[in-house]
Formats: sequence, structure tokens, C-alpha cells
Amino acid sequence: MPGILDIVSKLTGFSASSFRSELSTFPKEQILVIALVRSAEPIAFTSLFPYVYFMVRDFQIAATDADIAKYAGYLSSIFAFSQFLTCYQWGKFADKYGRKPTIVIGLSGSIMSLLILGFSENYYWAFFARCLNGMLNGNVAVIRTLIGENVGTSKKEHQALAFATMPLIWQAGSVIGPMIGGFLSGNGTIDTTVRLSGLKEKFPYALPNIVLSGLLGFSLLVAVFFLEETHHQHKFRRDYFIEVSDWIKVNGLGFSKRERPWYTFQPKDIHIFRESSEQSAFLASHEESIHRHKSSSVEETSTEEQSSWKVLSQGHIFFGVVCNFLMSLHLTINDEFFPVYLAYDIVRDPKTGLLVSHFPFNIQGGLSYNSEDTGQLLSLTGIFGIFVLLVVFPYVNHHYNTLTIYKSMIIIFPICYTLTPYLTLLANHKSISMVAAYCLTSFKTLAVSISTPQIIILVHNTSPPKQRGMINGAIISISALARTTGPLIWGYVFAFSENHAVGWVSWWGLTAVSLLAIYVSKYLKDDSIEIQEDIQLMGQLEDVDRID
Repeated sequence: MPGILDIVSKLTGFSASSFRSELSTFPKEQILVIALVRSAEPIAFTSLFPYVYFMVRDFQIAATDADIAKYAGYLSSIFAFSQFLTCYQWGKFADKYGRKPTIVIGLSGSIMSLLILGFSENYYWAFFARCLNGMLNGNVAVIRTLIGENVGTSKKEHQALAFATMPLIWQAGSVIGPMIGGFLSGNGTIDTTVRLSGLKEKFPYALPNIVLSGLLGFSLLVAVFFLEETHHQHKFRRDYFIEVSDWIKVNGLGFSKRERPWYTFQPKDIHIFRESSEQSAFLASHEESIHRHKSSSVEETSTEEQSSWKVLSQGHIFFGVVCNFLMSLHLTINDEFFPVYLAYDIVRDPKTGLLVSHFPFNIQGGLSYNSEDTGQLLSLTGIFGIFVLLVVFPYVNHHYNTLTIYKSMIIIFPICYTLTPYLTLLANHKSISMVAAYCLTSFKTLAVSISTPQIIILVHNTSPPKQRGMINGAIISISALARTTGPLIWGYVFAFSENHAVGWVSWWGLTAVSLLAIYVSKYLKDDSIEIQEDIQLMGQLEDVDRID
């Protein structure tokens, strides 16, 4: 019977021996810790989708059912707007004080905001909870930086495998989150005048958020005791929690003791490390040296002297940021409003009982899904996403370069958005409509799962190493701007489209945005090949120096 590595080698194109060799030098332990730290947040984020329509409805703030999309959009927009205001600052905070403290603060803020959301008795408390969640959470940018600093840029396979953990975790969260939100939330109307005894009757949306807070609490403990600092200065700062976990692993689990950098690297050595250009060149990684060389050849000033916004305005970084903005815009709108669209009532002619929607331009209503239907659909799609990342992604990444993969995958988005409003025409056949909806969401998941790691890698490879925290923070902030304006504007677009029986307008608007993203992608550049060549050249030069 073939082993697991043999099966993987057939799927990916690697030989079993080369796969073992690559895996032996891969930072498995820390990537696993980062995955555990990151895992609870997509679960918490996606858990809202199945019940947001019913939560807004129960708050009785929307005048009509068509306006529910508008208020659901506000909840999404305030979260993203708060991230837009603070995520760049969290990136700078991480560059100044370290990655680990930023992660711990972000997880703590998420726990607090989830509990407030779950026990909200009106729309304004829910609005405040989402605002607080966005303000206190800059973890996405920092986790990108953590992954990049753990694997460097020296090996394409390591980069792809490491950065693929982010969409993989997202897809796993997309399975668990909707299940928790759809099955643990209540669908009854909130009654604030009568003191009901049951938690689920008085606070229908508290239970899923309590469960999610527990998961985030576990992630917080993992971060505190097992996450290692990767900041080029602060990794030499003594971490007592890491020492506790090391003691447990050595004395309780039989692991060998690891030599931590603060045991052998004293503060005076750090000062020398920072001041001495010769030692800095010797101790710095190959990829950092390459970026310093590249930036000095482009500009007279060093990377450290460049202003933050000047770095962001550099060609390939700028277009990478624009692609992130456009991708965040249409994906967020889809993620927020597709469940709302599914929950819209099926609109029929009161006299004949037939659907009022007709192909191609008279489209009104949705599919009358409840929270459990939506949760099941999103969970099944998440399972498919995990399959894509474990099986399809390694094969594609091994046989094609990063930029080609990205450009190929994003073509799927406009096709899916163009077809989405016509699910309404299948409303009379729930099983068929669910299969069609699953196919559309699966194709979108395929595109997201494979294209997301590629754009992260493209930006990472073109970013100066010492400013990656800032750049990732800026990208998340700019993407948060997209997630702010998108739901805010599309909430009105969806309401208008529904009220005027032109449901295709809102979805074809997303088609236009995704087509613009395809156009911008032609200005991207893949620096990974050039970096590999530079690393080989530097290795040859070092060999010559040793001979001399």
C-alpha cells in the first residue's frame, strides 16, 4: 500500500524523497502554532453570515425586508472601517514592539467584542461590538508578516506552502463557523420587555458567540505560550512564557531543549548587531541583503530612510496593493450579501402563484433559505475549499509560476458573479437551486483558495524586509477601506435592485469590479525567479570569498 508521501508526490509532482527533504527544513512547529492562533478568527467571522439577516430583522430597525441588506451592510462596513483606521497603526506597532504582543492584544479584543455582540439587545450595541472588533484587531497583517519571516524568500515551495495555510485556515473556518452560527443561533424575535428565563430565548445570538469566545481563548493561550517572536530585534528579548512551554516540553513530553536567542545574545550584542554594517551583512538573511541591494540600485537612499508611503507607491508594490483592494472589495460584498440574497423571500405573483422573475432582466427575491440552510451550504463549500488547498493547490503551484496562477484564477470571479442572480429562477426547485448555488460558491472558493496565497507572495517578495510589517498593515488597512465602502454602497444597491426588480444590477456590478482587477493584474511582476537567481549568485560569491 503506498504511503502518504507517495500519494502526495503523485498529486504534486514532487518525488517522495524531495518532498521529505523540503519538509525537513520547513518551520513546521511555528507554522502550526500560527495556524492555531489564526484558526479561531475566520470561524468567528464566518459564523455571522448565516444569521445576520435574521439578527437585523429581529432588531426591528429595517422598515422593510428589502432594507435588511442595507443594515447588514452597515455592520460589515463599520468593522472594516475600524480596521482601515487602525490596521496600519497595528502594523507599525508590530514593527516597533514586536509581532507577539500585537497578536495577543488582537485576540483579547476579539473575545471582548464577540461577547458584546452575542448579548446585544439592539442594533446599536451590535454596531458598537463590530466597531470594537475592527479597532482592536490587526492580526491579519501581523500573521502575514510572521509567516513571511518564518520561511523567508529563499525557497518558493516553502513560501507557497506557508502562505497557503492562511486560505486553508479560512476554508476550515468556513466549515465550522457557519455550522456554529447556523445551528446554535435562535430564530425567535428578541423580547426586551419580558424577562425570559432561557438564554436562547432572550439572547438568540449569544450561544454561538460564547462558543467562539472559548475558541479564541484557546488561540490566545497558544499564542502566549508557544508563539515565537520573529522581529529582527525583539526576538532577542527574553520570553518567560516560551521558557515555561519549553520546560513543559522537555520535562513532560521528552523534547530536547532548544537554545533560545536571548540565552546567548546580550543587549550589548544587539547594539553591535544594529550598528556594525559588517556584522549586519554577515548575520542578515540572503533575502534581506538582496532587497537592500535592489533598493539601493533604484534609489540613492536606503530602505530605512524611505518614507512609508513612498515605499507603497513603488510600482510593483502599488499594483499589488490595488489588486488586494479590488479583490477585497468584490469578495467582501459577495461574502456579506450572498447569504442575505439567499434569505430573501421567494417573490411570486399573488394571483397565479408563479415566480415574478423572468430571464434576463426581471429578477426579484431570493431563495427563502433559513440560517441552517445557509450554514450548511457555506460549510459544504468550505470542505471543498480544504480539498482544493490540500490537493489542487500543491499541484498547480509546483507546475506554474506565481503570477500565471494568480491571473488564471481571477478569471473565474466575473463568470460566477454574472450567473449568481439567475439562481432566483430556480426557486421552485430547492434541491436544484442548492446544487447550482453550491457549484457557484465552489468555483468562487477554488479561485479564492488558489489566488489569495499568490497575491500575498507577490507582494511579500517585492517588499523591503524591514518594512514588511508596515506594508502588510497598510495593505490590510487599504483592503479594509474596500470592505468599508463595498458593503456600505452595495447595501443601497441591493435594496434598490430588490425594490425595482433588477436583482442582476448588484451582481453585475461585482462583475465589473472583478474585470477591473483582471486588467490591473497585467502590471504585476513576479520577483521570485529574480530572487532565486540573486541567491544563487550570492552563494557563488561567498564560495569565491572562502577560496580567497
